[in-house]
Amino acid sequence: MVAHEARAAQQAEARDTEGTRTGYGRPGGESFLGDLVANSSATVTLGPELQRAVDQLVRDVAGDVVAIVEEIANDLAEGARRQWYDNVTKRTGESGESNDYRLELRGTTVRGIVYNDAQQVQRSRKKSEWRLTPYGGQVRPRKLQNYAYYVRRPGPFSKLLRGLNFEEYRAAMSYYRTHGDLPTNLQARSMTDAKGRNRPVGIAKITVNPAHYDGKNLWKVLVLDRRKAAIDGRLEDLDKAMQASADRFSK
Repeated sequence: MVAHEARAAQQAEARDTEGTRTGYGRPGGESFLGDLVANSSATVTLGPELQRAVDQLVRDVAGDVVAIVEEIANDLAEGARRQWYDNVTKRTGESGESNDYRLELRGTTVRGIVYNDAQQVQRSRKKSEWRLTPYGGQVRPRKLQNYAYYVRRPGPFSKLLRGLNFEEYRAAMSYYRTHGDLPTNLQARSMTDAKGRNRPVGIAKITVNPAHYDGKNLWKVLVLDRRKAAIDGRLEDLDKAMQASADRFSK
């Protein structure tokens, strides 16, 4: 008897390839879409040649099931690529283009896995890797991480910093000399210059981000939240394909 399982594991600390958990899924952010499982009473370990033979047998007997699982995974990955920058500023484009999928055949199990492998060196999010300084501070070491799982749409109160033109800068410095501080709509990178003098450096104007939105995590919205509907929409096709596969397997 062949049964189909449609499940998706919640994503782990998605940028962390070592699997720190954040509540979204498995290490690396993999989203499991579908399994074709044959019930058996024993488990055996297969060598590589025998495993390849079993994989080919699964494709021969259940090729239509494999095709549907692949279509579901591809639709999710393609949809994420297409909508990734709808509300997010595109810089390198790597995080959006890195949404992809792969198929895994393990014996009689077929898995469609959607993932994002965009990587960047960033400070560790694993508290177990943080170190305390002699003065009680914390040091977060830098490491290569899968960062795309952390990309969020701008929040409803998102702000942008815009550089000042010459006239705006003159007005800002005049205000500073009079009041000893900057206007509330301005922000300085530092209030001390390179010579140690008390004067603002890198002044910018705080403006409303025109792309402000809901602040939600892109991977969750575009992949994890859509997986159930993607699978449910193909359940009838999967049932027919699995029945056909079972009929062929029983001959």
